[in-house]
Amino acid sequence: MNEQLTQSKTLRVSVNGGCCGGPNLAVEDSKTVDTKIKAQVQAYYSERVQNPAAGGCCTKSADHADTIPDLAGYKRDVLASIPNAAAEKSFGCGDPLAFAGVQPGQTVLDIGSGAGIDCFIASQKVGPSGKVIGLDMTPAMLETARRNARKGDYANVEFRQGEAENMPVENNSVDWVISNCVINLSPDKAKVFAEINRVLKPGGHISISDIVADALPDFVRQDKLAYCGCIGGAIPEEVYLNLLTQAGLVDVRVDTRLDYAPEQIRGLILADAQLQKMYGALVEANPEILERIKIASIKVVGRKPEAKEKIVTRVEAATTNDLPAIELLLQKSNLPIEGLHEILDSTLVAREHENIIGVIGFERYNGDGLVRSFAVAPNWRGRGVGKELGNALLQRATLTGIRKIYLLTNTIRDLAAKHGFREIPRDEVPAAVRESVEFRLNSCNSAVAMERSLV
Repeated sequence: MNEQLTQSKTLRVSVNGGCCGGPNLAVEDSKTVDTKIKAQVQAYYSERVQNPAAGGCCTKSADHADTIPDLAGYKRDVLASIPNAAAEKSFGCGDPLAFAGVQPGQTVLDIGSGAGIDCFIASQKVGPSGKVIGLDMTPAMLETARRNARKGDYANVEFRQGEAENMPVENNSVDWVISNCVINLSPDKAKVFAEINRVLKPGGHISISDIVADALPDFVRQDKLAYCGCIGGAIPEEVYLNLLTQAGLVDVRVDTRLDYAPEQIRGLILADAQLQKMYGALVEANPEILERIKIASIKVVGRKPEAKEKIVTRVEAATTNDLPAIELLLQKSNLPIEGLHEILDSTLVAREHENIIGVIGFERYNGDGLVRSFAVAPNWRGRGVGKELGNALLQRATLTGIRKIYLLTNTIRDLAAKHGFREIPRDEVPAAVRESVEFRLNSCNSAVAMERSLV
């Protein structure tokens, strides 16, 4: 099989950090990579908003009119009420405001507002007493949107230039965050979701239409045209939902979805003449590519919890399906992921709804155990999630015959002490435990060794 078919195992180029929060070294500086991606996306959509004949993300093209469906699903009467120029240059994959409970007087933020279609629909929902903020990083898009706003006399709509990873929007200031087939273009989706949590008021809601994809071959993920076309940067649905929840949102779920058939997927991954020329023969010679790829257009809903709201979470055994979300959580915490498969049967996860917000596991060395892979998503810390995970781990370790359990840390010393751990010299840790990856990483030289007896 052609090596181009090899599946990508990571969502961005990185090397794992240390066991206790050591440095995360990039193969290529992540800021440089992100800057390149954003520049190519900006150039792509600048050309498409200024070229009347150009298509874009989730739109029909002359070459693929029969294979790429009209995904947006806007009602005709809704489109008739907004400027034609905004509707004609919509590159979205769904209507994020369909059936959304936006109320008069509320504030709506549209991430990646483009020519303004969703902002103008939101404007009608919030009324004169409400406000709509359109955010886009592309000057040509902003110019078009502002021109459309003037033509339509939308006094309650404001367009701002900025990036989704660093929004020029005040903390706790918006009631709704919407977005339409844009977040898949971001090279740092976790940062976008954290920003969404930051700007939402407590109790505020999200309604996000986007593209998700699984089993994409490397030639799709690494091609800039496929990335700009909303496919190359799309991530699996489970990862998308977990990242949103880890950012601090709750009740995150898929509200509506459209799964693409193989022929529709063919139209999406070969939507450009250049892509067809480069990869058409490869796809034809390997039909299993289209059979493996899963692509869907989904609308995701969720909310930011109220300030003093008690969120119900649960701790349970991890499964193989949880591994991608666990790896992402550990990588964000600069913790190693080596050997996760080997300790999956002694790994626990904390969930809100069906999504992972925390993880902990242990390695077994005869009658001794070593705590590892302990991480709680930043916006979930201080809610008792770490305590629940720690208690559950100690119970499981005891039931499996572990007599003493060890820990190496420079970040959770106080929490471990509350669970009965005591500091000990490293040379008192059993030799087999000291040979673990946790102890061998140079970045852990400053960490403290701790021990707890379970008998």
